[in-house]
Formats: sequence, structure tokens, C-alpha cells
Amino acid sequence: MPDMSAKPQHAVLEEYFQRYPDTPREVILKSDLLRYGQWFTDAALLAASGSLIKSYRLFSYDLVPMKELGRKESIRVPEHLILLGGQFDLRPVLVQTSLAPDSPYVIDVINDRLVLCNDGQVLCEVRFHIAPPYYAQKTADGTRFHEIIANGFFITIFRYCQFWGREEECGFCDINANARQMKHSHDFTLTAPIKSLDHILEVAHAVTNDAYILWGQPVPLSFLLSGGTIKEELHGKNEDEFYGEYVEALKWDGAQRFINLQTNAKPKEVLRRYRTLGLDSHHADMEVWDRRLFEWICPGKTHRVGWDNWVRWLIDSVDVFGEGAVKPLFVAGIEMARPHGFTSVTEAVASTTAGMEYLMSHGVIVRFNQWRRAPNTFLVREYMQPAVPLDYYIQLFSNRYEIWKKYRLPLPNQNQLLPVMHYLGVSHAAHEDYIHLMENTYPPNIIDIINRYSVPWESLPSN
Repeated sequence: MPDMSAKPQHAVLEEYFQRYPDTPREVILKSDLLRYGQWFTDAALLAASGSLIKSYRLFSYDLVPMKELGRKESIRVPEHLILLGGQFDLRPVLVQTSLAPDSPYVIDVINDRLVLCNDGQVLCEVRFHIAPPYYAQKTADGTRFHEIIANGFFITIFRYCQFWGREEECGFCDINANARQMKHSHDFTLTAPIKSLDHILEVAHAVTNDAYILWGQPVPLSFLLSGGTIKEELHGKNEDEFYGEYVEALKWDGAQRFINLQTNAKPKEVLRRYRTLGLDSHHADMEVWDRRLFEWICPGKTHRVGWDNWVRWLIDSVDVFGEGAVKPLFVAGIEMARPHGFTSVTEAVASTTAGMEYLMSHGVIVRFNQWRRAPNTFLVREYMQPAVPLDYYIQLFSNRYEIWKKYRLPLPNQNQLLPVMHYLGVSHAAHEDYIHLMENTYPPNIIDIINRYSVPWESLPSN
């Protein structure tokens, strides 16, 4: 629940801008939007027609269950928002849509313009990314292409995780609950737990064709393969055999493909086999650095791999894939989850900063997914979880930026189908935005690029 004090959120933001004058304002606003989520007026939902719609590709990233959405929001809202301009003169940032009916932030249409509002004040302008052509296509059996590959790059191969129940599932994770709610909604054409390899290859070719149209030339494309843990076997294959088949097929079925895989941490000899299949980058998402919290929040990962192996294998992975290609995610904010998390921002930031320092000194790129406090997760169902203090995110991402500079690590590089996602930071946390904004990496015509690929771009000014 947001802080419903008398002070409106835009006034709180202004205080934070003054408290942290060296932090980009865009980072502060984006982090706050991800803490509280957003809501859409009826006019904003109508304006989203033709946009890149929310995919629910792995997690829900909502602060409300799908069954409580009364306007079919789950198949109408955009995947993300692009914020820019407004009273804070914001440079563009990408923010993942997280539905929350009680959020202080509302997307509306005022004077024929999409805007972000709080307490009756317009904070900035909003853009919705237009859907690429392949989003309108279906397979022969009627499955929508975008449910097979979302956003031109994200492929959830196995929609469930075999870590079942409170004794195994990660406390913040709603992958299993999200798959169930998608199936029960009857609004999605793809309800099978496993995506067909043939369908993935078919849609990957459509993505490649769209990229040629969008960019005017053949371009390298990244694909991220993800899915739940396979503890023993799935369709007669163990986890590495199962995911390895998809890695190899997708890598060599088209030119200039950069393949990322997201699984549990693996020993070096296993990753070498993946490398021979064509894997370019491995994401072994550790979720939280503190050993005690790792064992509490990630019981399945603790029993299957363990904290020590996870850290050692992350570092060993750099020998296989190279600096910049080992990119584990951490869920920023779960360090402060009740009842066992840190109770102070200082302690929480110090813990994760120590992990960043250690891993990034070895060439591991620590990335973040901001905790969304999804209602169908154990942490939220069992304990009251207030929003993590905004100071935590500002301090954490500032520290990450300084560590990134210290070790001269690579700039964030998306190699995406969608031009806007190619240039802006990832939508699910502000750690990349901190770099882009501080290092001024945007092309001079970034506003024109955003408007060209926004809905409806024809009516938007170039500056």
C-alpha cells in the first residue's frame, strides 16, 4: 500500500530531488513508479490500442491479481511506459507496467496527450511503444506469435518451475501462480507449459524479418531463453539437455543471433558444453547476496546449488563466456523483506554493494529486477510487506554506477528488435538508466526515435 499521508507524491519526489542532487531525476521517478505500480484511466486504456501489450512472459509484475482486473487490463495495457519531458524536464526512460489500483501514479489522456499524473498534477508525458508487425501473426494452431516470443527477444520455454511450494519456491517469485492465472483467465492462446521448438523458430524468423523492416538492414538480435527449474526430467530430458536443445536450434537457425540463457548456476564444465552449442551469455539469477537471506528466500536454490557454489560458479562462468556476458539478476529490495530482512536502508545497501563489488571485480555484470511485491507470492501472502524506501534504490544504483566505472565494465547493450529498447535502459529497474543518463549515451535524435515508434506517433511533436 502506498503511503497515504497528506503530502502528495509529486511533493515527495521534489524533496528527493533536493536530497540527492547528483542522482538523475529520471532514476528517482522510475524507481518510485516501480515501487508503487501504476493505474490507467479508461481513456489511457483506449489510447493503448495498437501498442506493445503486456506479455506476462514469466512473472506478473503486478501488485494486484489478474482476477481482480475488471476491464481486461491484462491484455490491454502496454508492456512498458516511456516517460519524458513534463514539469521535471525528464530525459526518456523506460518503465515496466505494474498494475496497482491504489497507486498514486495514474496514466491518463489530457488535452489529447498521454500523461503521468499524481494528485491532479501532470508530471510528464508518456509514450506507448507501437507493436511490431509480428505481433499480429498467429501460428497454424492459432497461437499468437507474441505469446511465443515477447518484445522481440524474450522466450519463456518452460512456463512452470519444479520448485514447488513454500519449502522450495523463491519467496518473491510468482512464476507458477502467474502461469495458473493466465490459464484461468482464458484471455491467452498459449496455455501449454512448454513452448514448441518449431513455433519458436517460426516466430524468430518473423522477428528477424521485422528487424530488417525496422532497421532497413540485417541486424544482430539478442534472444533470451528462460523458464523454470527442472529438478529431474522434463519430456525425458534433464535440465541441461532440455534447454540445450533450444539454445542450439535457435542459435544456428538464423544469422547474427546472440543467445542468452537464464537458469540456475552451473559448474564450468556444464557451461562449456552450453558454449559449444552456441550459448553466448548466461544469467544465473542469484536474487539476493546475503547468505542468510538467500537461504530463507531461495530454499530450492539453496538445497540444489547452495550459496557457495552459486558465487563460485558465477565467477567461473566469466572464463567460459567472457567479461560482460555473465549477468545474474538480483531482486532489488528483497533484502528488506519482513520479517527476516534488514531493517535499515544502510545495512541493506551495504550488503548488496559488497556483493556487487566482489562480483563485478571479477567481470560479472550484476543486474537488478526491482521487487514488485506480487500478491501471489509467499513473502506477500504470509507477511505485510510495505514499499521498500526510495532511499534504498537511489543509494544502491548510485553505488552500482561507481563500481561500474571503477572496473571499466561494458556499456549496457541490448541488440534489440525494438529501436527504443535498443537505446534505453531495461524497464524493470533503473541501474542501466543511471549509466545512460550520467554518461549521456542517448543519440541526439532519441526523441524523434521514440515518437516514430509510439502510438499514435503521427500526432506527437519532435521536441
